[in-house]
Amino acid sequence: MKKFTALLLILSVFSITTVSVAQDYKWDPFMPIKGAFADVSVGSDGFGIGAGGRYMMFGLNLGLTGILNNSPTYALQYPPGVTINRNEPLPVGYTEEKFMSMMINVDAMFYFDFFETLSLNASVGFYSKNDSILAKNIDTGSRYIYRNEPQSGLCFGVGAEYVLQDNLNVGAGFHTQRGAVIRLTYLWF
Repeated sequence: MKKFTALLLILSVFSITTVSVAQDYKWDPFMPIKGAFADVSVGSDGFGIGAGGRYMMFGLNLGLTGILNNSPTYALQYPPGVTINRNEPLPVGYTEEKFMSMMINVDAMFYFDFFETLSLNASVGFYSKNDSILAKNIDTGSRYIYRNEPQSGLCFGVGAEYVLQDNLNVGAGFHTQRGAVIRLTYLWF
């Protein structure tokens, strides 16, 4: 019985020291931090969502904007006697009406963990979007398909994340195409 009690005592002391060592956390700016995040954005192009991941000081973000944009109702066939060619100006009595259909962006992110409770980030990426341009009859308000205007190019972003817990950050930032961004990041070490 004494051997069993001694073994139980040794195992309990070992398990207590193991738990205390496992829970010891020391901040290190070069720690290999891994994380997954989700974000929402609001800007001139509408509401957007995004998701991505992070490893050490590098990250990748994929965003989709314009998912809640209301596209106006329009007709694919023109009224009798009206010819609208997308390579020519609109006929008299019609005006252009433009709305964004959807935008997708991919950003490479760079994290700067200079402080224990604050992480700064910057991003550079590529976006592609498609604006639909409708021909609107000034008198009746009826809309007809006119042409599409695709755009693509470089985009940039900056932001900061605040450490809520050892494994949870909340952040805010600005993106040149998506607008204001709110981000929630789950981290593991």
